[in-house]
Amino acid sequence: INNYPILDELNLHVPWLDKAKEICYLGGITHIRGIKEVVKSLGYTDGVRLNLAGKFSESDVEKEVKSWPEWQQVNELGLISRESVAEVLGSSKVGIVTFHACPNHVDAQPNKMFEYMSAGLPIIASNFPMWKDVVEGNDCGICVDPMDPAEIGKAIKHLIDNPAEAERKSRNGYNAVVRKYNWPAEEVKLFKLYESVLFI
Repeated sequence: INNYPILDELNLHVPWLDKAKEICYLGGITHIRGIKEVVKSLGYTDGVRLNLAGKFSESDVEKEVKSWPEWQQVNELGLISRESVAEVLGSSKVGIVTFHACPNHVDAQPNKMFEYMSAGLPIIASNFPMWKDVVEGNDCGICVDPMDPAEIGKAIKHLIDNPAEAERKSRNGYNAVVRKYNWPAEEVKLFKLYESVLFI
């Protein structure tokens, strides 16, 4: 049973031209979730801002990244409500999930990736095989080396500078969620599991 998003919970259907020159990261903020590389990647973009929602778990990492010049391109939002999450996704043009290659990441599918897709955002994701199957298989984003800020920055710049392609990828991701990566589809599996247990 996958923890896929609820359809349209986070999608405000903001017209593409009304979106800001911003990307977003939502969730726990740690070294192994790639915060250092994401912040550094901003230096390879043309003034793109990062909407950063979540809480730092490592004070030393927080202190380090906040000392960098690239931090001036970060909108630090802290912990926010689900309603505010939808607003951040609505104003952003790209969702980023570039976790490091730890076993818990490589062999799992992060819920935030599907939430970005459900909100109609193209994704920049780590180039793990399982993640590439989703992102490249549905043509809804770009996979990168999560340890390479320059490559991450190049992908951000590409999507920001090519709005027609980015909007197409955003539609592809949203449509993939509507077709298969959604909670109602998983709910059916859960109910069948309950029935098999209850009526053995």
